[in-house]
Amino acid sequence: MAKVLILSASTGQGHNQVAKCLKEDLEASGYSVSIAEPVKEESKLMEKLVDDGYQLLASRLPKMYGKLYKITYHKYVNKGVVTFLNLTLSTTIYQLIQEHKPDLLIVTHPLFVNVVSLLKADRKINLPFIAIVTDYMAHLFYVNKYVDAYIVGSRYTKDTLTEKGVAESKIYVYGIPIRKEFRQPRREHKNDTFTILLMGGGMGVPYMRKCLDKLLTNKHNLRILVVCGNNQRLKTSLENKLADSILNGKEVKIYGFTRNIPDLMDESDVIVTKPGGLTVTEAINKNIPIIIPFFIPGQEEENTEILVKAGLAVRAHNTTELNLLIDRFVENPKLLSDMRQKAAELARELSPDSILELTERLIYNYKISREKSMSSV
Repeated sequence: MAKVLILSASTGQGHNQVAKCLKEDLEASGYSVSIAEPVKEESKLMEKLVDDGYQLLASRLPKMYGKLYKITYHKYVNKGVVTFLNLTLSTTIYQLIQEHKPDLLIVTHPLFVNVVSLLKADRKINLPFIAIVTDYMAHLFYVNKYVDAYIVGSRYTKDTLTEKGVAESKIYVYGIPIRKEFRQPRREHKNDTFTILLMGGGMGVPYMRKCLDKLLTNKHNLRILVVCGNNQRLKTSLENKLADSILNGKEVKIYGFTRNIPDLMDESDVIVTKPGGLTVTEAINKNIPIIIPFFIPGQEEENTEILVKAGLAVRAHNTTELNLLIDRFVENPKLLSDMRQKAAELARELSPDSILELTERLIYNYKISREKSMSSV
């Protein structure tokens, strides 16, 4: 049984969710799969610096986070960060590889790409290495010649890698790994009322309240499905608010944590959400147009740029604009169907099952290469 080690991190939930989806798919195909978080394994200090630091900056100081993110595109700043990561994480990652002895390594976070690459360059490890790009624009941290294969979410993402010098032959447009339920064809629900799915994750709380307040004033009859996730405080406050509100022909349902998002997407005409890579991929696979009223500067800002340019999403710069966009969608069904068609076209280009074939091929190629090297000695 071939073994796979996935390296992930808790900066947001997307990277770990991608790792879990990969684990589920690979195990179903007979692989033995382990997930490790090098940042947590390294030390509590490193965990606070990277994981907690991201949460703090992204939620409390998003503009500062965005500026820091953009600065890391600068050649010398990027090199400095990479050097720091190599110094702090290379031993931990090497020990994890020695402990698990994988036949293949998968990375779902860009911070580890150059660390693993250095281990390969120094000939401390000799195994195939896949990098999963979990957003729609690939950061400079992903770029290294020792990566054997990149899995990306769209042809647009592929372009952002080739522009940075990555060989086209290494890039596979298979899609960001998502749960199987999101890969099922969209099931149309017979509902005459225009339905909006409002989501925001843990960091979108203030915006979700503002969006819901504005949507309740919309002139059309609407069905609004609000997903609060694990934020029980938000769920309770919205439920209390709705109890005292005049709904003006609105049907509102409030959900906490639910694994029923695929069905909610099937029921919805549009999704109003922040553009995390995973949520966006799920929406595209369900052929649902995306309205983006808020994003965390950095990756999500880049995602927004690409999605809007591709015609898969529209940007609402404020809640008044959000309401106007809803009016346009309700009053112009063709606009809705055109965006659905673009999402369907992109979804058809993706090939999540091919990840398994790529995994098998890389393991086989490395095995043959090692055998040839040994026989020539």
